[in-house]
Amino acid sequence: MNVDAAPAADRETAVDVRLRELMIAFVGFAIAAIVMTLPLWQHPTRRLPSDLVDTLLNTWIIGWDADRLRHGLVGLWDAPIYYPYRNTLAFSENLLGIAVLVAPVYWITGNPILTYNVALILSFAIAGVGMYLLATSLTRSRRSGVIAAAFYAFCSFRFIELSHIQFIATGWLPIALYGLHRYFSTGRRGYLGTFGVGCALQALSNSYVAYFMALPIASVALDGLRHERTRRARRLAELAVAAATIVVALAPVGLRYSRVRSDYGHVRRLAELEEGSADVRSYFIGRSSMGVWRWLRAGEPGEAEKDLFPGVVAIVLAAIALGHLRGRRDDVARWVSVYGLIAVAALVLSLGPHVRVWGHLVTTHGPYDWLLRVVPGMNGMRVPARFAIIFFLGLSVLVGFGARLSAIHVPARARSLATAISVLAILAESCAVPLPVHSYGARGRPADRAVAEWLGGRLPGAVLHLPVRTSSIQELNYQFATLFHSHPIVNGMSGYDSPLQLLFRERDSVLYDNDRPSAVVRMLRSLGVRYVVINEEDYNVTQLANDEHRLALGLLRSSGQVVREERVLDAYVFELERPIAPPAAEPVVPIDRRELSVSVSEAEDRVAYLTDGDRDTRWIGGQRGT
Repeated sequence: MNVDAAPAADRETAVDVRLRELMIAFVGFAIAAIVMTLPLWQHPTRRLPSDLVDTLLNTWIIGWDADRLRHGLVGLWDAPIYYPYRNTLAFSENLLGIAVLVAPVYWITGNPILTYNVALILSFAIAGVGMYLLATSLTRSRRSGVIAAAFYAFCSFRFIELSHIQFIATGWLPIALYGLHRYFSTGRRGYLGTFGVGCALQALSNSYVAYFMALPIASVALDGLRHERTRRARRLAELAVAAATIVVALAPVGLRYSRVRSDYGHVRRLAELEEGSADVRSYFIGRSSMGVWRWLRAGEPGEAEKDLFPGVVAIVLAAIALGHLRGRRDDVARWVSVYGLIAVAALVLSLGPHVRVWGHLVTTHGPYDWLLRVVPGMNGMRVPARFAIIFFLGLSVLVGFGARLSAIHVPARARSLATAISVLAILAESCAVPLPVHSYGARGRPADRAVAEWLGGRLPGAVLHLPVRTSSIQELNYQFATLFHSHPIVNGMSGYDSPLQLLFRERDSVLYDNDRPSAVVRMLRSLGVRYVVINEEDYNVTQLANDEHRLALGLLRSSGQVVREERVLDAYVFELERPIAPPAAEPVVPIDRRELSVSVSEAEDRVAYLTDGDRDTRWIGGQRGT
C-alpha cells in the first residue's frame, strides 16, 4: 500500500512492524487473555475452563501429542482409545499445531491441565498478534491494528467456543494472509514462506479452518493477481509452487483422515449439519452470559454456537469502513471491499446447506450445499455455523479501517485515549468474567489415578472399563488416565464412536451374556483385552438398581480365566489370562447380488441401498427393526 494514499493524520505511523513490537504485543495480549479468562489462572494446574467434555478431550489430545512429539511422533495416530481400532487420533482434531508450541511445558511438568491452560493463553495471544500484524500492514496505522487485533482475539465467538481450543487457535490465518499481502506488494518469495508456514500451522491446529481458510486466501490471491499487470504469469507460477508445497506437507495428515473416513464411514448426516447451521438472526442475538449485552435475547438452549452477535463497537466501525466505499477507488476502498466480501461470503456459508432467515427456510440448496457436493471431506464437519470465524476475520479488518478513518476526526493528542476506550469497549462487550471453570486433578480422579498406577507395572494388554459409556465425562476420565499408563483402552470419547463401543453399550450385547461367562471372557481375550476394571461409582442409579455391577463381578469371577483380582480404592481390577488369537476366519465366497432377496420392517424404500454395491449408501431404518 502506498503511504501517500493514507490520510495525513496516519502518515507518521506508516512503517513496517518490527519484531520487538510484535513481542510487546504478544505479552500484552497474553496478559489480557489471563484477565479475560479469570478465575482460571488462579489455579492453572488443576482447573479447566468451560465444560469438562470437549475441554478434557482436547486436554488429552494435546497431552498425547506432546508425548508422541517426545518420541519422534512414533505411534501418533494409534492413540490409546477405541482398541482394537487403528488411527484413532483421527476420530477427532489432531491439534498438532497447538501441541508443538506447548510440548516443552508437558515434558517439564508432566501436567496436562497446565499444558492446556498455557496453550489457551498462547492461542489468544497469537490470534491478537496475527491480526495486529495483518491490520497494521493494511491500514498503515498501529492504533487501528491494536483495535482490530483486540476485536479478533477477544470477540464473543471465541468465548462461545471456549471449550474448543482449536477455535481460539486461529491466529495463524491472519499471519498467512499477511505473508500473502506482502508477497504481492514486494514480490519477495520469502513472504510466501510466511504464508506457507501460517497455512500449515493453521491447518494442523483446526481442521475446520483448514477448509474455511480457502475463502480468504483465494479472495486475497485473486485480488492480488487482478492488480498485477506485468508479472501476473510469474506470480501465478510462484503461488502454484507455494500451494503445492503446502499440500505436500499436509498430505500425510490429510490422507490419514481420508483413510479413516473411508474405513469407518465418518460422514455427518444432513440433519446434523442442519442442526449445526446458523440463522441470519444468529448474528443479532447476544449470549445471556456475555459482556454488557446480558440483557439481549439469547438463543435457544443448547445453541450457544449460534449466538454470533459481534457487538456494537464492531458494527459501528465496520459501517464507517463500508461507508468509505462510496465513489472511492483508493487502497482503503480496495481492502474494505475484499474483506467485506469475505465477511459476507462467510456469513452466508455459516447458514449451512438449508438457508434460514429468522427461522424461515429460504432455500434447501445454499452455497454450503454445493460445497458438500464438490469438496471431499466437507461432509465430515458437523457445525457449519463455525464458518463464522472467517466472518469475524473479515469484520476485524473492517474494524481496523473503521478505526483508522474515525481517527481523522480525533485530535492528535486524544488518539491514544480514543484507542484505549475503543479497546476497553470491545473487551467489555465480549467479557465473560467470571469464566465457568471446573477443578480437575492433574492426574485425574483418585480412583483412576490409583488404577493407572496399578496398570503401570503390568504386562502389555488392552483394558476394558465397565460400565461402558453411561456418560461422556465417564469415558473421558478413563481416557485421561491413559496418559499415565501404557495400555490402550476399549473405551473412549471422541468426535465419533467406535463400532465395538457402540456394541458394548447396548444392554443386550454379548458383553452382558451372564449365562455364558466363559464365552464372554474368551471373546474379550480374543480381542486382546487383558484387564477389566469395574468402576462401581460410575454406574448410574438404574444400573445399580439392576445390580449390573454385581452381575459383571460375578461373570468375571465365574469365567475361570481370571489370573488376579484386586480392589483399588472404589474399583475392582481383574487381570485375565493372556490374550488368545481369534479363530481363523472361514474363506469368504462373494454372493452374486442378483441372487439376494432382502426384506425389511422399516424404510422399505431404502432397502435397495443394502445391495447396490455403493459403500457410500446404506439402509437406515430410523428405529430398531428386522
